[in-house]
Amino acid sequence: MSLRIQLLALAALTLALPWAGYRYVQELEGALRNGLEQALLASASTVATALGNVPLAALRTAGTAAAQNTIYAHPLSAAPELDGYRNDWTLAEAAARALGDSNRYWVGIHERSVYLFIEAADDSLVYQSTPTERPYGDRVLILPQGPGADWLLLHTLAPGILRPQRTSPPEFVPSARYETRVAAYWRETGTGYALEIRMPVELVGGRLGLALIDVDASAGEFAVTLESSWPVDTSLPTPFLVRPPALEALGRQFEQPAKRLRIVDADGWVLFDGGAIDPLAQGIGGTPVSLAEQFLSLILARGDPPYSELESPPGYLGDSVLRDALRGPGAIAWYARGTEASAVVVAVAPIATDEGITGAVILEQGSDAILTLTNEALVELMTFTLGASLLVALGLLSYATYLSFRVRRLARAADTALGPKGEIEPILPGHRARDEIGDLSRSFSSLLARLRDHTRYLTTLKGKLAHELRTPLAVVATSLDNLEREPHEKHLVPYLSRLREGTDRLDSILAAMSEATALEQAVTSMSREPFELGAVVRGCIEGYADVYRDRSFDYVQDAGIAKASGSADLIAQMLDKLVDNAVSFSAPGTTISIGLRASGDEHVISVANEGPTLPASMRTSLFDSLVSVRERDNHKGHLGLGLYVVALIAEFHRGAVDARDLPDASGVVFTVALPTDS
Repeated sequence: MSLRIQLLALAALTLALPWAGYRYVQELEGALRNGLEQALLASASTVATALGNVPLAALRTAGTAAAQNTIYAHPLSAAPELDGYRNDWTLAEAAARALGDSNRYWVGIHERSVYLFIEAADDSLVYQSTPTERPYGDRVLILPQGPGADWLLLHTLAPGILRPQRTSPPEFVPSARYETRVAAYWRETGTGYALEIRMPVELVGGRLGLALIDVDASAGEFAVTLESSWPVDTSLPTPFLVRPPALEALGRQFEQPAKRLRIVDADGWVLFDGGAIDPLAQGIGGTPVSLAEQFLSLILARGDPPYSELESPPGYLGDSVLRDALRGPGAIAWYARGTEASAVVVAVAPIATDEGITGAVILEQGSDAILTLTNEALVELMTFTLGASLLVALGLLSYATYLSFRVRRLARAADTALGPKGEIEPILPGHRARDEIGDLSRSFSSLLARLRDHTRYLTTLKGKLAHELRTPLAVVATSLDNLEREPHEKHLVPYLSRLREGTDRLDSILAAMSEATALEQAVTSMSREPFELGAVVRGCIEGYADVYRDRSFDYVQDAGIAKASGSADLIAQMLDKLVDNAVSFSAPGTTISIGLRASGDEHVISVANEGPTLPASMRTSLFDSLVSVRERDNHKGHLGLGLYVVALIAEFHRGAVDARDLPDASGVVFTVALPTDS
């Protein structure tokens, strides 16, 4: 686990403080909500007890059970004008009912009059051309159930005011018997026609049926389609429900300030709706909601359902939680209103009688969605606590990032302190810091400095050994010469021969070490001169054919005129070492391939030979000093300085040397890339 993650985990502990505050506010919020709920439920229960003797079922004009099988008359605040327009109706679009597939209608009541508004979709309007003669045209049927009610036919010769006529099934033809208690207005629309109707509530009675007859002309004939709100062939149309006037005066007695009171029957239909919720709840015309309150509202939000869906359809209690209260001991529910900051708490208390539950009282009160937010001191405390925790976490995260950056920078510097040629950079970043990371950087720098000094000592050791061992070896060789001239026994001859062989080998080793040391010193002081690389390589190859007669040489050049800057002698010496290495690891009779090619802004010299591949363990140290992969024998020693000299000369020419196996693993190829001298 990284240091940043560890410190971030430590910073997470500071969240315990706002979490504890959050838990405290949750408990406080629960207590405040519970207190408000109990008080509201007690008020609703008191009203329900007072209404226990009221026969709600008897007050209704008809019995009903389901929302889709009942026509509910919504109260209108003013009487609409009969003009075929619905702009003066106070009913929302949600109060519309479907009549067939593409037709809609609204039903409202004002004082003692029932109003109907029908929107019919008809792309081909057909009017009756002559009274009492076919075709009778598009028309509307109404079947009320009040005293003296009969089928009513609404049709017209042209748009405008019309008088309904009594009719009868099955053809519903005009009868010229007019119903004077009903008035209507027919208006054409862009999609069909609109019909606005007014009739007395006594005429409607407890049931009401609506039907549309659509007449379409087709090839000289007329097709008739009937769409209705109930199966026309049955005896009774759809139940019609209005709010009982007797309950209106009774319900006003139980209204409370800033509360809305609704009384519903056992089926969930609203029989009384009075009072109003206080509109000045937080977020609705009241005090503006601050950012802190918005944030706390977000984390404390309970996901209350929208208040607008309490009635679905309008006039019918559609909320499942509240409907369950019609069969139980009561219920409390919260709803979101307007904005997330405002809410409505609803209490439902069933009206219980000896005959069972006859209805329910619904009492509603506006409230803040999060009650604890009304306490400014608590909001400030929570905001300060959460802000302080976030600030601490951010500070620790920033410090952890900075600390991790310093450690990673030190680690990268330590990884790159040793260069590809063995050079060591002892100065690491952060060594001036006066903390533990600074101490670590200084310790690493001191260790690398001592390692650099030791490496320099090892680098110059071969030169020192060659100088120091030269004189003792000369003394031994001179003494051996004198000893060989003196008379000696024959059994001493093998020992003297071995002694001579050993001194010769030591002398060759010291000569090679002296050569490498001299070359290192010469390279550092040698000047650069321009030369033609191809000519140097060709001249060397001509000499190799005479020196190594048991090998053949294949030379390929596609570099053109290869200009280089440096020392032609050193390049020749480098090529000698590579060819000698290739000869050592190849069998007599094989071919050594030498190439010179251009690659971008470099010239590449390659020497390839058939033979064993490179040992995997030696690939990274092949060009180091005193490293050899040759098998030792008793006749010739190898110090591993040849490839080291090759790397030294390549570095002098600002180039790079590489060794890899041939693609078919038949041997090894050495490449030296030298920059061009343009």
